Amino acid sequence: MLSVIREHADSWLIKAILWMIILAFVGTIFYSWGMGGASGSGGGVIATVHGEKIFAGEYERTFNNLVSFYRQQFKNQFSDEMIKKLDLKTQALEALVQKKLLLQEAKKQNLRISDAELISHIQGLQVFQNEKKFSEESYRNYLQFQRVTPGEFEDNQRENLILNKLEKLFGTSAKVSQAEIRETFITEEEKAKLDYVRFNSDHFQAEKTFSAEELNDFFQANKKKFEVPPQIQVEYVKVEPKAYLENITPRDEDIEDYYQAKIADFRVKKMYRASHILIHINSSKIEDVASPEEKQKLAQDKAKARATDLLGKVKAGANFEEVAKKHSDDPGSGSQGGSLGEFPKGTMVSAFESALEELAIGEISEPILTPFGYHIIKLESRTEERFKAIEEVREDIISSLKRIKARQKVRRIAKHIYQEAEKNGDLKKAAEKNKVDTTISEFFSRENHNLPEIGAHPQFFNTAFSLQKNNISKPINTPEASFIIKLAGNKDAHIPELIEVKKNVEQTLVEQVNEEVTSAKFKELKQRLDKEKDLEKIIEGLDLSVKHSPFFSMADSIPGVGNIKEIKEKAFALNVGDIASAKVRNRFYLFKRVEKQEAGEPDKGQVKRIIKRIKQEKSRRMFQEWVDNLKVQADIMIDKSLM
Repeated sequence: MLSVIREHADSWLIKAILWMIILAFVGTIFYSWGMGGASGSGGGVIATVHGEKIFAGEYERTFNNLVSFYRQQFKNQFSDEMIKKLDLKTQALEALVQKKLLLQEAKKQNLRISDAELISHIQGLQVFQNEKKFSEESYRNYLQFQRVTPGEFEDNQRENLILNKLEKLFGTSAKVSQAEIRETFITEEEKAKLDYVRFNSDHFQAEKTFSAEELNDFFQANKKKFEVPPQIQVEYVKVEPKAYLENITPRDEDIEDYYQAKIADFRVKKMYRASHILIHINSSKIEDVASPEEKQKLAQDKAKARATDLLGKVKAGANFEEVAKKHSDDPGSGSQGGSLGEFPKGTMVSAFESALEELAIGEISEPILTPFGYHIIKLESRTEERFKAIEEVREDIISSLKRIKARQKVRRIAKHIYQEAEKNGDLKKAAEKNKVDTTISEFFSRENHNLPEIGAHPQFFNTAFSLQKNNISKPINTPEASFIIKLAGNKDAHIPELIEVKKNVEQTLVEQVNEEVTSAKFKELKQRLDKEKDLEKIIEGLDLSVKHSPFFSMADSIPGVGNIKEIKEKAFALNVGDIASAKVRNRFYLFKRVEKQEAGEPDKGQVKRIIKRIKQEKSRRMFQEWVDNLKVQADIMIDKSLM
């Protein structure tokens, strides 16, 4: 998939695939990666859609999560080049703009999601299943891990369901012809089997050493390949806060001021200790009912009746813990007598917490409906919100102040060095005056600027390449260090002497000759195969083997070969026993069709599934065209400086 995207990133097909990925991604982003505990209003406003704001913090999270999504898909193949090639920054913002537009349109059309629909959806999410049943413990643990409150999660899922409902409005009008059904059926059901030989474009090695004259001739003919790009050398100062931490002692008044300024950070949330008995709503056990809504309603009534019955037993004197152990559908707390332990406000869903607020200590609630089912809640204790006393957080404040003051000191030192160096043009003397060392780097280029002592600081390198000879930069401040740079030297792009790049020239020549030898061998094998029709025979004595594919269709990827359109098209054009060949990217293929499986005729079930799938594909196209039209007509403002 990666190579296909790289080669066809500008085609309409790949754009369509990417948009499907983006749409699916935005719909699942919340519970796949979480929100980091932050609201969507961080940073400046990066865009507005009909006046509604999209914040830079929301954009940054979406972009970072999109990068994570692709990194998970492609693993070691993922690179910065892919981020640029796929234009993921634009894709992230486009996805947020599209989502905002669609939610606005859904509001106009008065589309809503009922609590019952939301509950059914959340209970069906695979991430919360335990032994094929919804698990409240899994739900709580997952949201806690993702630092998401139940309220945030429910709001996001409600939005996703509204978007799905909006998209489904386009699924009813698409028409499907018999020709389309037949073409799709043949694509999926006509099968082929191949015997094939595959080898890389440098598989056959040239058994040759190259003379000095041959190396020189190759170098002279290909000088541009070995050109060294423009390079620079810098003299720089690096001042790090960690060098000054030990010598900083915050004053008592500074500690007090920090405590007052950051008092919100020392808030301890309201805490509850509670137990519950949970009764799940299981609509899968309701049979002979016409609609999902009716099944859900009956299942809900059945769960409430069971919860009411258990509450009656508790009120009549039954032990709450024993009833929970025997009857609760929450496997995590049930075995603990229903105990949920102590938890902060915001941990539980809103209906559960509202009930806690109404209860007195020791009181037991009536059955309460949440996305998990019906709860009978017993409140054991409630601790009001408070703020930690200054003595509780004194050491933490001291650590924070030391870091802050060390950073401030570093920036003052960097400023003094810069001002002194600007006067006399001597960075080294200015640094020595402030008891800081200077370093002179090796020469480096834009393409290769791996300086371990600098690390990943793009601003350092961008500034370095913007300087003129002997110019001194203003301080570059980062959380880890402050830098001042002087351009000490530069080298223009140049063709090196052969002796400087001899190993690289030799390796490049060997690779080229190996590819020429392999290409010639491929042509020879292809000619022999055309005559002899025998793969095993033509590769005798070579370090190659004949492989055998299973049956595959035009819609499949060929195991061992991949989803290569050229090879599949050639394979299905062959009669059994015929042979063909192909070069795709850096590999050669020789293959023979050994079996054919006709598609036959589709049964009613297959026709129904094909029609449904084609309608879905057509409705998605119609939906996307409609969205594109909405965007053309929309009042959208984008601040690209924040991207």
